[in-house]
Amino acid sequence: MSIQKILLVAVAVVMVSLSSCKSDSAEDATTSRMSKDFAASADTVKVRMLIESGMPMDSLAMYLCKAAIGEVKGVSINNFSDVDAYIYMNRGEKEYELYALAMDDYTKQLPLVSKLKLYKKSALVDPDKAGYQLGLEYVNDVMDKKLKIGQVDREIADFRQACGEDEDTYNRFLKGFALGISTRAAGEIPQEVAAKYGK
Repeated sequence: MSIQKILLVAVAVVMVSLSSCKSDSAEDATTSRMSKDFAASADTVKVRMLIESGMPMDSLAMYLCKAAIGEVKGVSINNFSDVDAYIYMNRGEKEYELYALAMDDYTKQLPLVSKLKLYKKSALVDPDKAGYQLGLEYVNDVMDKKLKIGQVDREIADFRQACGEDEDTYNRFLKGFALGISTRAAGEIPQEVAAKYGK
């Protein structure tokens, strides 16, 4: 390997490391501004503290999503029913709408398994229908991300593993996915995906 290639690889590694550190420190900075009992507090208390720190509604939605799916170290969110009610009652309809829209936008970007984790905690999703809804929505992921059969197989295998013993959610997901595929015109879904999961 030439010296130029070695330098390019070294620079790439440093950039990735810096990017990772920046992302981690941003999340840690949010948590570190809170009191020491923040992580152990009830979900609504966490929300109150975050709002009082000046966090805007879109950033709040993203932070809560990340905490709910395990991406904020040491902090969890488990009860979105209480969280949503608290925000609506204490911040009013307009700010709640900003929060809800940001939550919806961020959720759409999540991988399938992360969506499952979030939907299980969401006040807006019927637990008995979560799998079905995820299946219907996954059709859009396949189209928007131009997923191939191998990628779909991997994501569905990961989803199956995440469901654990919850066979109902997994089976409802497959039914929702099949129904969603059936509503699409020929060519919108890769033929291999439609053949395998569209029945």
